[in-house]
Amino acid sequence: MVVMRLKIRRGHAPGHRGTWRREAVEFGALFIAAGIAHVFSTALGHRESGSVILISLGVALCALVAAHLWWAHRRSRPRDVIASPPARLWRVRAQVRDTPGQLAALAAAIAAAGGNIMSLNSQSDLGGTVDELYVRMPAPIPAETLVRALTSAGGREVSVLPATMHQLVDPITRALLLASSVGADPRRLPAALAAMLDAHPLPAGRARSRETLLLAPATGRPIRLHRPGLPFTATETARALVMLELARRLDDPCPT
Repeated sequence: MVVMRLKIRRGHAPGHRGTWRREAVEFGALFIAAGIAHVFSTALGHRESGSVILISLGVALCALVAAHLWWAHRRSRPRDVIASPPARLWRVRAQVRDTPGQLAALAAAIAAAGGNIMSLNSQSDLGGTVDELYVRMPAPIPAETLVRALTSAGGREVSVLPATMHQLVDPITRALLLASSVGADPRRLPAALAAMLDAHPLPAGRARSRETLLLAPATGRPIRLHRPGLPFTATETARALVMLELARRLDDPCPT
């Protein structure tokens, strides 16, 4: 027996040392079950009601197992989650001081109001840095709550407008895609500018304001774009001028 035990220990990997013990326990349990079955069959099999008792015990055991499985499955099912209120997406702009911690203060104010920042980019403007954020807020919370929260966190000239999911595209990526469309057909310049700036064309003769951008292409009529509620920043104006230069070079590929 000592020799056999040594062979077993040497012949199996460390992770399988308990395999033969487990098999021995299983065989022992099988013998015990067979013995209990034999006792029941011997004690009850020779009685007239013995078969009825055995069948009743079997049915009771099956019912007990089924009830246990049902109860375990019922407890493992996730509890009904309270449906969260519908959310809205807002396009937020705030002029901020170029100081450490300013963006963190805005993010904390948005979180305290129940919002979640989906996208963020910073733009340069004449008055300083403008942070543009797309914020997901519960629908019952009005835009005024977001304006007050950002103003109290140090934001200036805060504007909040409804937004859509397609506006979450990175502005630089959008500008490159639109520039490629202008490269394929320079006549798409007005539509590309309007799409890049999320603006719409404005008829000539209207008064100019910070929400209106006037562009003069090399050929054709001037392009006047209007975006209510969101003044154009210096960064956006520079992107529009680059698009105009691209269209000019396409119209005159070999300047003299």
